[in-house]
Amino acid sequence: MVAPTYKLQSSTNSEDDEPIRPAQVNAPTSSTLHASSILLDANSTKRKSAFLPYRPQSTVLTNLQRGNTEATFCPVEVSLSFHERAGQGEITEEQVNAELLRQHSIDIKDSHGFTPLHWAASYGQMVSTQLLVAAGANVNSLAPDMITPLLLAAAGGHNEIVRFLLDRGASGTHMDIVGNTALMYAAAGNHPHTCNELLSKDLDFSATNENGDTAYALAVENGSHLAQALLEQYMTAVLTAGAFGNI
Repeated sequence: MVAPTYKLQSSTNSEDDEPIRPAQVNAPTSSTLHASSILLDANSTKRKSAFLPYRPQSTVLTNLQRGNTEATFCPVEVSLSFHERAGQGEITEEQVNAELLRQHSIDIKDSHGFTPLHWAASYGQMVSTQLLVAAGANVNSLAPDMITPLLLAAAGGHNEIVRFLLDRGASGTHMDIVGNTALMYAAAGNHPHTCNELLSKDLDFSATNENGDTAYALAVENGSHLAQALLEQYMTAVLTAGAFGNI
């Protein structure tokens, strides 16, 4: 598993897809900004900030995979930090308490500015998220580019974690450094259930980022058809309710 980084692009995966969690974790980076991001027009010079977890990269076929040689297995011990284990979902209440005693805070940031809660939220680890919040983790903690755990959870389509964080005081209206909200991340990522969780909190559906894009516009531009349909249903319901209210 690789940690959070900042680029938001199209995703055809729904919330029901299992996240990919390889055994080894690499450190996050906060400088992966690409011109192909849907949050910035290719001809624009505005800075953009968005999130997409890395996926394991394909490796060159080994001789073993080609069937040319016998396997020689050399066990390698991988040592993971507390942050990485939070992202793996491999922390216990005892380990959280031990970390809290050792660091005097559960919100210690790693070398790239992420807290354990950022890691847990970005990889959809509900148990880790619950343990960290119970230990006093700040649900509105800011990583570089003003990224919160809620934004990472929304970007990944982790609707149950989104609901949990919102119920524990996470700001649903918070914007990252270029004005992207959790709803924008969820809409662009084609996560309708996550959009529904956010809209249930009566968020500002018409909010725009610094490029003037709404969540609906991002869904359309990114071909996020499931999220687009959900947002259209929401708009229809709002307009219908308004029409009846004026009778």
